[in-house]
Amino acid sequence: MESSSPANLNPRHLRYLEVIADTGSLLAAARVLNIAQPSLSVSISRMEDVVGEQLVIRGRHEAQLTEAGLIMARHARGLNNALENALSEIRTLVKGVNGPLTVGGTPLATANFIPEILSRLVHDLGPIRCRVVEAMEEELIAGLSSHEIDLAISSMQMPHAEAAASRDISSEPLFTATTSAVVRRGHIFASRVSVSLRDLQSALWVLPPQGSVIRNLIDAVFLVSGVPLPENLIEAAPFGVLKEIVKRSDGVTILSDQIVRTELAEGSLVTIPLAEQITPRVFGLHRLSTRVFSPIAKRFVTIAKDLCADLSEHDKVL
Repeated sequence: MESSSPANLNPRHLRYLEVIADTGSLLAAARVLNIAQPSLSVSISRMEDVVGEQLVIRGRHEAQLTEAGLIMARHARGLNNALENALSEIRTLVKGVNGPLTVGGTPLATANFIPEILSRLVHDLGPIRCRVVEAMEEELIAGLSSHEIDLAISSMQMPHAEAAASRDISSEPLFTATTSAVVRRGHIFASRVSVSLRDLQSALWVLPPQGSVIRNLIDAVFLVSGVPLPENLIEAAPFGVLKEIVKRSDGVTILSDQIVRTELAEGSLVTIPLAEQITPRVFGLHRLSTRVFSPIAKRFVTIAKDLCADLSEHDKVL
C-alpha cells in the first residue's frame, strides 16, 4: 500500500470524485472527463490505496461515494476554489486593487455591521474587490469549508456547531446583540416605561418570517410567556422592508438593536422595554482554521475588532 502522504495524491484525480458524485456512475463520469472508464477505475483504486479507505462503491450501472469519498470530494472542491482565489488575488494585485475578499454574514451582520467595516476598509486601503454574501449559518459553514467564503460573521450559538467543528471552522466572539421591542417615534406605546407581550397582544405585529433565527427566538419568548402568537400580523423580509413598515404604521416588532442602530440614533424608531426577558446573542467571526489570511482579510478582522471595541465604549456611555 502506498504512503498516505498528501504528496502521493494527484489533484487531478480528486476532481474525478466530484464528477462521479455528480453523475452517479463511472461510465458517465468518464464521458464528462473525456477519459476511458478503465483509466478512471485505476485512478480511483490508486487514490484508495493512498488514503487506505474505500472511496467509491462500484455497481454494475452506478457508483456512489462512500463517506470517506464524500470528504475527499468536499476538500477537492475547496482545493479548486483555493486555486481560483489565488489566481484572482494575483490578477487584482496586478491591477492595483486589494482583494478579492468574500465575506458572509447572517442578516443581522449584513444589516449594519459588515457595511460599517467595509466603509472603514475602503478608507484605509483604497480600491478593493469584495463580495458580501447573506446566508444562514449552515450555508456559511459550507461556504467557509469550500473556500467560497473567506470570513463569516454570525451567531456563536450556531445550530450546526458540531458540523462547524468537524469542518475545522474556528470562531472568536465579536459583539453581543441585545433584542428589544421596537416601534415608530410617536407610537402610543413609545412613552411607556414598560410593556408586556400581553399588553401588546392586540397590536399590529411586524415580524421576520418563520424559520429565521430571530423569528425562532421571538416565538420562543411568546411560548415561554404563555402568550399566543399575534393574529394581527405582517411577516416581512428583508429587514429593510420590515423596518419601513414599522416606521409607516402602528406596528410593533422585536429586533436586535444592531439591526436598528441607525434608526435608533436618528430617532425614527424607538425601543420600548419589554417585561419579558430576551436572551442576548453573541456574534462572532468564523473562518476555516487552515486558511491563511490575505492582507485584506487581516485588515477586515482588525477593523471588525476595533469597531466592536468602539461600540462597547458607546454602549457604556449610554
